[in-house]
Amino acid sequence: MKNNGNGTPRGISRGVFYKGKRLKFEEDCIILLVTICVVKGKCAMCKEKNIENYNKHIKGVLISEEEIKAAVAKAGKDISDAYDGKPILLVSVLKGAFVFMADLCRAITVPCEIGFMCAKSYYSGTVSAGVVKITMDLEYDVSKYHVIIVEDILDTGRTLNDVVKMLKARNPLSLKVITLLDKPERRVVDFKADVSLFTIEDKFVIGYGLDCNEEYRNLPYIAEYNSSIE
Repeated sequence: MKNNGNGTPRGISRGVFYKGKRLKFEEDCIILLVTICVVKGKCAMCKEKNIENYNKHIKGVLISEEEIKAAVAKAGKDISDAYDGKPILLVSVLKGAFVFMADLCRAITVPCEIGFMCAKSYYSGTVSAGVVKITMDLEYDVSKYHVIIVEDILDTGRTLNDVVKMLKARNPLSLKVITLLDKPERRVVDFKADVSLFTIEDKFVIGYGLDCNEEYRNLPYIAEYNSSIE
């Protein structure tokens, strides 16, 4: 077999390559291994910092997982008792209420169906009048159902107020609103939910479907977000 002039058979390399550069087989490989270890160490440190940064924005738990479970179970029983034998359509306006919707529908022991909507609101400042644009509509004829809108949090009430008006115009058999959280201090329109599981102060809350920049939705409880920390 012909060789490469250095005692190595042609086609066989005595070195290794890292980032396109051929390294000497011994001391350079040691450098390579050290470099890889340092990079991995830095990645682990970055991950720890990200988790630390994530957790430090959770200021404190306002409503525990156990309290939420108990309230949702009671709401499910009340709906089951009130609508037994009636066609129920649970409607969630995405996407904050998806966790509440999932738990509530499983707490209901009578037949029910679910539907989802997406809505965008356009308002000017504190003016209560505005435009709500439906970006994803229901695939149901609501005139055949008792509609229950399942909401995550009721604050200004503007969007939900307009969604309710829109659905009522479609002549459902009945329509009610159940909200997980109610912040009456934030209301700018005359609107009340039929059922509110928890009334809270005007605080920025996260968890159980509620987010901050799409994070914290997976928390099993409701917490206050610490916005004073960067």
